[in-house]
Amino acid sequence: MWSSDFEIIPGEWFGEWLHAQVAKNAHFEQHGFMPDRVRGATERLQRTRSTDERFVAEVPWLDEFTAFTAPGRYVYFSRRLLERCPHEDSAAFVIAHEIAHHDLGHLAYFRGPFTRRAAGFHAGMLAVLFFRCLQKRIYSPENELAADRRAIDLCLGAGYDAGRCLYLFHILELIALDYGDLGAVYGLDTESDQELSADASRLTQVRIWLYQRERGYLPIQDRQAELRRYITERTGVEVHPQGA
Repeated sequence: MWSSDFEIIPGEWFGEWLHAQVAKNAHFEQHGFMPDRVRGATERLQRTRSTDERFVAEVPWLDEFTAFTAPGRYVYFSRRLLERCPHEDSAAFVIAHEIAHHDLGHLAYFRGPFTRRAAGFHAGMLAVLFFRCLQKRIYSPENELAADRRAIDLCLGAGYDAGRCLYLFHILELIALDYGDLGAVYGLDTESDQELSADASRLTQVRIWLYQRERGYLPIQDRQAELRRYITERTGVEVHPQGA
C-alpha cells in the first residue's frame, strides 16, 4: 500500500474507500481524448518510478474547476478544469502538483490524528472530515509553493515545456476572474506580483502572511512569480506562460 494510506477498519484502506465514494457521486471519464491525455501525462511523469509506486489519475465530472489527491494511489483531475488546459504540458503540471504532495509527505498528517478520529465515522462524516483536514493541512501556502517547485521538477524531468506548464496559472486566473474573485488573483495589491520578494517591506510581509493564513493559499499571480523565479534559478532561463 502507498505510504500515505491507512486502514479505516482492518482490511479497508482509506484511499480505496474514498475512490469508491467519488465514483458513486461522479462519473469517471474513461474513453476519449481527454482521459487519454491525462493517462499519457501521468505515465510520462512517472517513467522512473517502479510500477507499484505509480499513481493513477482519474477524470471525474464535477461542477468545480479542481484537482486534488488523497492518501492512497489516486489523483483526481476534474473534467471541467482539464478541458481548460490547451496542451498536455499544462495538464501534466496539474497532475505533477498533486503527485508532489505525496512525494513531499504532505499527506502524512492523515496517518496520525485523522486516523484515530476517523474510526467509527459513517461515510458522510468521514468525507467531510477528510476535506476539512485537506484544506487546513495540505493546501497551506508553504505546501503549495513546495508542491509547485516539485511539480515543475517532475515536468522538466519528463521533457515538458516550462512555459506551457506555467500557462496553468493563466487558466486559474481566468477562472477566478470569471467568478469575480480579484483577491484570489491579485491578493492585497492588485498592482504587484512581488509581495513575496525578499525586498518587500516588513509591513507588506506581515500583511501578506495574515492574508495567506486567512485564505489558506497564495494569490495566483504571486504563486506564478515565485515559480518563475525558481525556474530561472534552476535553469538559468527566464520563462513566461505560453498558450496553445
